[in-house]
Amino acid sequence: LPHIFDRFYRVDKARSRDGGGVGLGLSICHWIAQAHGGSIEAGNAPGQGATFKVHLPIY
Repeated sequence: LPHIFDRFYRVDKARSRDGGGVGLGLSICHWIAQAHGGSIEAGNAPGQGATFKVHLPIY
């Protein structure tokens, strides 16, 4: 998943849904997490889906 947080990144069209998107959602989440001193990471388990972990500092 090396490019999943890049702006406008979308998986191949065979996996895309009809409604589609523009590929900004995860990029925005990544930017927000970094702006607050945190991070976001993604994992993928074949046949089970993706997992996302958001880490934010406690002030």
